[in-house]
Amino acid sequence: MPITKTNQSFYEITGKKLSSLSYLKLFPIFVDNDRVTKFLNIFRSYRLNTETISNVVFYDTYEVSNDEYWDDVAFNVYGIPQIWWIIALINNVTNPFEELEAGDSLKILKETYVYTLMSDIENLSEL
Repeated sequence: MPITKTNQSFYEITGKKLSSLSYLKLFPIFVDNDRVTKFLNIFRSYRLNTETISNVVFYDTYEVSNDEYWDDVAFNVYGIPQIWWIIALINNVTNPFEELEAGDSLKILKETYVYTLMSDIENLSEL
C-alpha cells in the first residue's frame, strides 16, 4: 500500500492546536505504509496563498548583494543560515538551487513569525 494523504487534522492526530500563523498548516499530513506513522512532507514545493504573500504585515524586504546564496541571506537577516528555506517559501521559490541575482528583492518573513514557525516545528519533535 503506498503512502497516502490523510484527511485528519493536525489537532486530531496530535491533540495540539497550531497557532493561526503556523506555516505547518501548509503541509498535508500523510500516513505511511504501516497505516500508523503519520508525517508532514516538508520537502514538497508549496506556494503560499495570495493573501499571505500580499500582506506586508508578515514580511520585510531584502536586496540581494553580489555572490549571495539563500543561506547567506538567511545568515544576514536572521543570523542562522540553516533557515534559508523560510525565505524560499515566502518568495514562492520552486527551485532554491538556482542562483540569486544581485539586486533581486526578496520578501523576508519577520522574525516574530519565524519564532512562531520554529516553535511549531519544535512541538512536532515532541510527538
